[in-house]
Amino acid sequence: MTAWTVMLRGIRHRAGRSAVVASLAALAVAAAVLVPGFTRAAQQSVLTDGLALAGPAGTDLTVTASGTAGGSPVAHEVTGDARMVVDAAIARHPALAGVLADPVAGLDTDTLVTGGSEPVAARLAYRDRVCEHLTIAGECPLDGGQVLISARTATEFGLAPGDVVTARFAGGIERRLEVAGTYQPRDPGEWYWGRSVYFTYGGFDPTSGAPRVDAMFTVAEADVQADPGAVVNLTLTYPLRVGEVRLDQVPRLRAALASVGNAVQVAGLEPRSALPSILDEVARDQEAIGRMVPIVAAPLLLLSWFVLFLLVAALTEERGREIALAKLRGFPAAAATRFGLGEALVLVAAGAVPGAVLGLGVVEAACRLVLADGTRAELRPPVFVAAAVALAATAAAAALAGRSTLRRGALDLLRRVPERARWRAGMTDGLVVALAAASLVAALGDRSAPLAMVAPAALAVLAGVVTARLVRLWSGVRLRVARRRGRVPALLSAAHLSRRPGSRRVVAVVTVSVALLAFAATAFDVAAQARRDHAVDTVGADRVYRVEAEHPTALLEAVRAVDPDGTSMAVVRTSRPYLEQPVELMAVDSTRLAAVARWRHQDGVAALAEALRPPVREQVRLGERIAVHARVSDLGPERVRLSAQISVPGEPPRRVPLGTLREGADTYGADVPQCGVARCRLVGLVLGRTGAAGPFTARVAVDRITSDGETVAAGLDDPDAWAAAGEGVVVTPGRSLTVEVDGGPGGDVVVGYRDVTDALPAVLAGPAPAGDARAESFEFPGFADRAEPFTVVGTATRLPRAGARGLLVDLEYAVASAERTVALTDSAVTYEVWARGSAPPDLARRLAEAGLPVLAEESIVASVDQLGRRAPALGLWLYLLAAATAVALALGVVLLSGRIGVESRRYELAALRVSGVRAGWLRRAVLREQAALVGWPLVVGAATGAAAAVLMLPGIPLVEVGVLTAPAYRPELGALPVAAVVTLLGLVLVGWRAVALVRHATPERLREGWQ
Repeated sequence: MTAWTVMLRGIRHRAGRSAVVASLAALAVAAAVLVPGFTRAAQQSVLTDGLALAGPAGTDLTVTASGTAGGSPVAHEVTGDARMVVDAAIARHPALAGVLADPVAGLDTDTLVTGGSEPVAARLAYRDRVCEHLTIAGECPLDGGQVLISARTATEFGLAPGDVVTARFAGGIERRLEVAGTYQPRDPGEWYWGRSVYFTYGGFDPTSGAPRVDAMFTVAEADVQADPGAVVNLTLTYPLRVGEVRLDQVPRLRAALASVGNAVQVAGLEPRSALPSILDEVARDQEAIGRMVPIVAAPLLLLSWFVLFLLVAALTEERGREIALAKLRGFPAAAATRFGLGEALVLVAAGAVPGAVLGLGVVEAACRLVLADGTRAELRPPVFVAAAVALAATAAAAALAGRSTLRRGALDLLRRVPERARWRAGMTDGLVVALAAASLVAALGDRSAPLAMVAPAALAVLAGVVTARLVRLWSGVRLRVARRRGRVPALLSAAHLSRRPGSRRVVAVVTVSVALLAFAATAFDVAAQARRDHAVDTVGADRVYRVEAEHPTALLEAVRAVDPDGTSMAVVRTSRPYLEQPVELMAVDSTRLAAVARWRHQDGVAALAEALRPPVREQVRLGERIAVHARVSDLGPERVRLSAQISVPGEPPRRVPLGTLREGADTYGADVPQCGVARCRLVGLVLGRTGAAGPFTARVAVDRITSDGETVAAGLDDPDAWAAAGEGVVVTPGRSLTVEVDGGPGGDVVVGYRDVTDALPAVLAGPAPAGDARAESFEFPGFADRAEPFTVVGTATRLPRAGARGLLVDLEYAVASAERTVALTDSAVTYEVWARGSAPPDLARRLAEAGLPVLAEESIVASVDQLGRRAPALGLWLYLLAAATAVALALGVVLLSGRIGVESRRYELAALRVSGVRAGWLRRAVLREQAALVGWPLVVGAATGAAAAVLMLPGIPLVEVGVLTAPAYRPELGALPVAAVVTLLGLVLVGWRAVALVRHATPERLREGWQ
């Protein structure tokens, strides 16, 4: 019979134990493979996610040229010539060429267009296949000389398909163009439009003073390049195929982008791409994941190695009697070693391939469930190296573990008494204590220090060592107490625990694994809650749509029209610097604030919203004609003109001359046709000299103000409704509003109608942007780009979406205050629509139909999902997987501890039964033993993991790399309770099998040959 036959028969004879041994070996190899496999997949996921989140505008390669025919001839040539140059440069770099899609070419220039009701400033643009991205009423142009205009331009300025307009270029050349149709962009935020701004409506062109309108599109490049003296902008946009960019390509992509940039610059083109900066940002997350690898891998691999060590040591020790018999029969030392270790090594080697497959399978499952779409487990050299290292560690563990047993003499091997622990164990414990103490000191000083990062694992190992020692000491004490009191079950369980070193090893392994899992699960749950909180704070509502609007009033009215139920609200945001720090200004429809916004840790949102809208006078709205009925007296020699100052939504305030004052009663009026639709707002009345400004004298008693022949409620008798600044001006309300000017301030006298608060009510987050950080009233540039007064009606630690420093005001009140001096369309503001979860699912479509095309959409759910694929979350996923693997190893150790030496244990129990010990006592003894093996590690391990979490989590980035978040745990169904329940059930079920020892410990076990 050959040695192989003996080993195979031994494996078959002990099939259950052999399966557990092979499974543990597979788990150890899987743990080794898991770390590099998941790390690689996580880094690829971060790359894919980072590129996708940046969007096409952040990842494409755009090549531009701009100028006149004399200054930049490339821009006045056909786009195909420029494309040939760029394509040739890209083709020299296969890594870049393989991930770039076909380009979109574009040309545009500014023109002044006449032919409608008034001249307008419009950009004349060409873009490849433009009609495919527009909804057209009429026809797509077939040739040069035809254009598409936007539907709102056609409506506003009375244009229709078939009309002819004249485009005047900057160089002076004019070109007649036929309107082939009108368009609406299907998606203004689509990558196809690149970085060019085609859809801007409102405001005035600074050169011509004409109103700005959307671009006109042509299908002929020559139309745009008709004037050699005009500045033409050429763009070639190469979108990136994000899903095809792999980690190995990144260094070559960087080099290729630099090379292509140099090549096209020689040809007079300018390259532009944010891809290198996006890759730099992604690299930060990838490096953070890479730094997690040794922190996770070291304790897991050491635990796996220790389990294998225990495994081989236990197997070799169990076969001690067989090895002793082999030595007595004359086996050489080498043959005895092969005989003693062969079975264990065969089982360990048999688990290598399944273990590698299992590790990659776990990585693949994580890729599909957690990581970015398209991420897959990769069979790369590090995986093979990890498996090889695991096998080498197994061989080393086998040699080291079996050395003690194989070197013992035959008579010692035949003894039933277990070997006593030696001094080396104490030295190992001392090293563990020293490492844990060093890491703890480092963590208390700087939680981000490399040594501090191993503190959780070091504390777990320390807890395992201490728990094993405590179990031994506790068992010794219990043994003496039970002996004195005659408690047989306690005596038997304590004797077994105190005398067998294998039990202490099991306690150590289980304690370490439970501690690692408790820390990992706690950190995972705390981070998940922190990500949700971060998403709520940064998004502000369940859904947020960034839209395009003509002006804030149009936004407000459109949102209220499409959603009368109040499940969404209009929001306007901007940012102003103060002491080189940004202060966020946010104006909201406060009537819907409490119902829509997600505002954490803020009580009384409804009360704050009400405070933002204190009672004010109703605004005076005007129709197409305004008239002032007044009695004039005490006129000086100067000619004085009466004007009305009005505000049109989206436009700067303007003065409408009503006429020159005359002695006596008269009516002064003017037509204001622009107010027919917009319903202008009366801001005030103005008195001033005609011609050169200067002092004047007049007394004007305003009896009434009418609009379209009807008297408006202007509060002429309200003592606080009208006010004028400056010396020499007296305003007296009554049956008539009397304005007396005696010299005045030396210029125009503005008598303002006070339909706004003196100071804009605001909720303040952070310090006040004033000299006194605690000031409750201050002046600060608001939406009007000028200093205006604010008064604090409430404070908050942070504002939804705006952060920890900002001002929250009511949108209507902010518009009313700002539009007394400026047009908000001229301000750098962002228009948004916030919606709660119950908002109509087709809200984006409704907004687009109401003239608010959606440029981008965010949601709390999507934000949480994306944050869950950033480096901190993926690092904690790796830690959690490693800890779960450690617990699986521990369960295997517990299960194996009940199977190795089982025949000897049954022999002992059978002997006790024959000697008169009751079967019930034996069952209780075994249960007590298993309770100690499971209970102590569970309690100590869970407490150690929780302590490590309290110690380390304040110094670990939980949401974003480099950003620390105050950890807070809220009990909920998450990784921690699931891990606790699964671990407890697993340990209990595995431990319960030990009770079967008593059932099979029958007197027949004492017969010769059972052992």
